[in-house]
Amino acid sequence: MLDLSIAGPAIAALAVTDVAFHLHLDFQKSKSRHEGMFLEPSTDIPSGPMAAAAISTLLSFLLVFVIIVSWITGLGESLVLAQYPLSQDIPDIFWILGLLLFTIGITLHTWSRFQRQEMATSWDIRSDQKLITTGPYAKIRHPSYSSYFICFIALFLLMPTVVSAIQFMGFWGYDQIAKKEEEALIHHFGEAYTEYMNHTGRFLPRIR
Repeated sequence: MLDLSIAGPAIAALAVTDVAFHLHLDFQKSKSRHEGMFLEPSTDIPSGPMAAAAISTLLSFLLVFVIIVSWITGLGESLVLAQYPLSQDIPDIFWILGLLLFTIGITLHTWSRFQRQEMATSWDIRSDQKLITTGPYAKIRHPSYSSYFICFIALFLLMPTVVSAIQFMGFWGYDQIAKKEEEALIHHFGEAYTEYMNHTGRFLPRIR
């Protein structure tokens, strides 16, 4: 069973730090000359993958909120049971591994945003867009999406329920989105992006 006395404050601290950092950068971005930051992505992405990615991501936010509320209110077991758990006897190693993966996922998410600052890597491509190839982008083309995948798995291990399993549709959604975004990036950057693709993996570092 998930130990909320450990996982609760840890996840709360990680989530608050990540959100605060992103809000800070978004505020800085809003003061820049770029006016398209809140527009729909310029890349033509099918509605199915977009819906799958959005549902999975929003659900992951909800699960994090549930864990934090469960820790604060002491309603942990009842809130987990309301999600239709897949088993009543989950080994402790599941939530311990889940907490470790969540820490890795949030760290990667924050690192990737720090590396690109106000630059979007693929959505809403600007005329002055720069190709980011440092930090996590030196090995992975979509580290933010990789961080989502890690967090999806982490939250499922923390709370193996029917509800948390729904997040896994996001793997397909973000994979399809990434492919469409790469088409736009190739069109924008040309050979530079094609060469970049030859040395990086889409979501995992390329094994040479």
